[in-house]
Amino acid sequence: MTSLTRRNFLATAAVAAAVRPWSRVLGANSDIRIAVIGANNIGRTHLNGFPQIPGVRVVAVCDVDSQVLGERAATFEKEHGAIRKYGDLREVFDAPDVDAVVLAVPNHWHALGTVWACQAGKDVYVEKPCSFNVWEAGQMKKAAEKYQRIVQVGIQRRSLSFMQDWFQELRNGVLGKIQGVRGLYYARRESIGKVSGPQSPPVTVNHDLWSGPAPTPILRQRYHYDWHWFWDLGNGELGNNGPHVLDLARTVIGANEFPKSVWSIGGRFQFDDNGQTPNTHLIHYGYEPAPIVMEIRNLPEQAGTKKNNSYRGLGVGIVVDCEGGSYVGFDKGTVYDKQGKEIRKIQGEIGGDGGRQNHRKNFIAALRSRRSEDLNCTVQQGHLSSSLCHLGNISHRLGTPLSVEAANERIQSEPYLGDAGQRMLQHLQANNINTGTAEIALGAALTFDPHTETFPDSQPANLLLKREYRPGFVVPEQV
Repeated sequence: MTSLTRRNFLATAAVAAAVRPWSRVLGANSDIRIAVIGANNIGRTHLNGFPQIPGVRVVAVCDVDSQVLGERAATFEKEHGAIRKYGDLREVFDAPDVDAVVLAVPNHWHALGTVWACQAGKDVYVEKPCSFNVWEAGQMKKAAEKYQRIVQVGIQRRSLSFMQDWFQELRNGVLGKIQGVRGLYYARRESIGKVSGPQSPPVTVNHDLWSGPAPTPILRQRYHYDWHWFWDLGNGELGNNGPHVLDLARTVIGANEFPKSVWSIGGRFQFDDNGQTPNTHLIHYGYEPAPIVMEIRNLPEQAGTKKNNSYRGLGVGIVVDCEGGSYVGFDKGTVYDKQGKEIRKIQGEIGGDGGRQNHRKNFIAALRSRRSEDLNCTVQQGHLSSSLCHLGNISHRLGTPLSVEAANERIQSEPYLGDAGQRMLQHLQANNINTGTAEIALGAALTFDPHTETFPDSQPANLLLKREYRPGFVVPEQV
């Protein structure tokens, strides 16, 4: 077996210049051999989904948590037969009988896992967000191109053909000019609790490997999942579920580049915990001619209830306002005229696992054709939608603390954002928050260059386009 030291060494440009000799060119009738890396939560659905596709075999599963690994492997073997188990993804990349890997790992591993897999001659299905930060996605694209690998990003609604057809109708003006798009993710969450200092990892977890590129201190009670709410590990609710919603919003207006500006307002309310990311967040993206505003709410509709919020009857999805009417929906939706009368339903075949199975099939088809253009969500498309989340978080992290009421007053002149701010104010008041004294971050109003993918007027913002990496787990400058 190749040593782990050699695996780290292979991550450098000096040695990783050639695709591994066992990288196969897949024929139309060849079995495609898959390894699922990260078996908790979404990884479990991939273990169930890929074996249902003809000509696909899941031959390996990998997880740094030995308990999760054992449970998932045992369940898989009851349905599908033997599967190899790995505790280290580097050993999977060295396996000659693995053609493609599924990366259902934490966000901070997405880029390095993809680069290493491409260097090892593996194709990749990587979950959203495409990357942990904006810079990493560029390295992922370079690796896919250099090693001629197929890389699909798991934003699966791009594989709902009926939805994509409807978006084309909207772009063609079926409801007149698009005036703006609201993205919504209203989902109630609980506090993650508070710890007084760094915690010990579960005895079943290789925490050093779980951390990979990120720092190792554990400042949370629940080891798995709650890493989402820490800036060194995750991207908050915006990066967690925002890519799905923002991808729909961006597709509707036909935006195939970044916006020219971003501005946000957000904070973490009611939760007395160690979480760092906002649970209430608004972001304005300066697309022309139609802006996008994303709204995040993790508090209930009002104090004392467990009911989620909704806007125009929708809790998760997009609202597209046009000259001649509007569209409200997510996996399916409804079209209304200007008077609010329903005029059409938009629905079709979603497929298994909330559309993921169609997305998996698209990935496998592209592996057989060896054409990245056959993918429904390339690295570039995943990068555009995922990095909208990064831009919003950068604005937030550079924000100025103000009272909610004062910050809301400052955004009222911004199209679409002002209305969202008024509704946010009412939402917080309904949760018994004193908006006259409670502070929220009025994010930095940032100009963005879509071509250089930098902030021309803000060096502090540019510093947040990238991160510091732990030795041995560095996303390489030269892939």
